[in-house]
Amino acid sequence: MATFACFDVETTRLDPTDGRVIEVAVVRVERDGAPAGEWTTLVDAGTDDLGRTDIHGIRRAWLEDAPCFADIAGDLTDELSGCVPVAHNAGFDLGFLRAEWQRADLGSLDLEAVDTVPLARSLGLPGRLGRLAETLGTPLVDAHQALDDARALAGVLVALLDRGGVPPSLPVFGPPLFRPSPSGRVRHRPPASS
Repeated sequence: MATFACFDVETTRLDPTDGRVIEVAVVRVERDGAPAGEWTTLVDAGTDDLGRTDIHGIRRAWLEDAPCFADIAGDLTDELSGCVPVAHNAGFDLGFLRAEWQRADLGSLDLEAVDTVPLARSLGLPGRLGRLAETLGTPLVDAHQALDDARALAGVLVALLDRGGVPPSLPVFGPPLFRPSPSGRVRHRPPASS
């Protein structure tokens, strides 16, 4: 049975050529919906311009002791390895992860993902994650927080598969031959009251 690695990124912009990843999360789930683990961290992109903070809610002070992307690249590949990666509007998240991989001088990242947007639309369901989660009865606590979005995505994926959704392929991620070692460094968002 496949393990799915549902991932999400929060970014400073909408285009990976001038935008940066400032938060990433992976939630692993089995086909039957059983949780298989989760991981998240804020990412210091080395910029004071965080873009639409009214959307993602990330403050510059939170990133001061956060790892940079190069620090977490090995951890990210470990989280995805041997799993079928899944993203909502996958081209967006994939574009940012590939761009950050190259910026970190790690070469190119061969990463493909099941995209839940066309999967949902093939079943006549909404394409926006919030509306889709609501339609499928999947909780989405804090939209635009990478971990909450990835958790909702995991629930959405299982519901779509249960409703007969069939992804065009199930690409299992194999990490690059020469990949960085995991650092174990993470920085989580402070509690909501901070």
